Amino acid sequence: MDRSLVKYLKAVLWFVLSLIVSCGNDAITKYVGTYMSPWQVAFFRCFFGTITLLPLMLYQGQVSFKTHRPLLHVMRGGLLFVAISLWSHGVNEAPITTATIMSFTVPIFVLLLAPIFLRERVTWPMWVATLVGFGGIVLVLQPSSWSFYGTSLFFVLAAGVFGLLDIINKKYVTQEPMLCMLFYSTLAAIVLLALPAIYAGTMPPKHVIPWLLVLGITSNLVLYLLLKAFTLTSVSSLAPFRYLELPISMGVGHLFFQELPSRSSYLGAAMIIPCTLFIVYYQHRSNKRLLSSKNSPPC
Repeated sequence: MDRSLVKYLKAVLWFVLSLIVSCGNDAITKYVGTYMSPWQVAFFRCFFGTITLLPLMLYQGQVSFKTHRPLLHVMRGGLLFVAISLWSHGVNEAPITTATIMSFTVPIFVLLLAPIFLRERVTWPMWVATLVGFGGIVLVLQPSSWSFYGTSLFFVLAAGVFGLLDIINKKYVTQEPMLCMLFYSTLAAIVLLALPAIYAGTMPPKHVIPWLLVLGITSNLVLYLLLKAFTLTSVSSLAPFRYLELPISMGVGHLFFQELPSRSSYLGAAMIIPCTLFIVYYQHRSNKRLLSSKNSPPC
């Protein structure tokens, strides 16, 4: 078998494993959310994630802790605090499939925020794709339905904040070590989550704590699996596989929570998925053109 093909298949395997773990995280978040507040879930997720990250950082030495942009980490921690809190509230109330579909909208929010923070030019085909994608969001959330989960609107806000985090990562990720960015940002989020978590209630039941530990570990595991995949191939070549998370989440939701997606969820996903695929493809093509124009010799 061709070596490049083997390398690509390995990347796909790592990427699909990250999707499975991500769906498992949402299921754990929903389960522990029946015993404690979303604030507490978000706090312990970040707390155990940071604690389990420390041995790896200590193993790599002082370079893992060295930072030249402390204010950047505080800002990312604040955004992470908002995003994870909103997401935990949403997962606690809405079906897991709804959470998965709404996670597909993050590239749409990145596109909306890029002209503001990165001064990138957005062409009209991208704006059309964005508008159609937002039509899919409306179908998924069903704001006019009496059965509408009001707190699932948290997903829209959370996706927007995650999009802003992606913008910041895109701008600064090459200037700071990845472990350093992950550690300090999560540490800042823990500090911000501590007060609402304490105010929200008592300590979680003993049988829930192991699940919170697993949630913290697997939150870091998702990033590790993604990085393994992205070191083997490009992000854009893996983008189509992102949507395998939908059938995975449907299976997890039905198996553990007896959830069945509504018809509007299917229709919304049918609008959102092609739009985000188009956005990823269009951006990839634009980046290739920009790179080739920079590398071409002057006349």
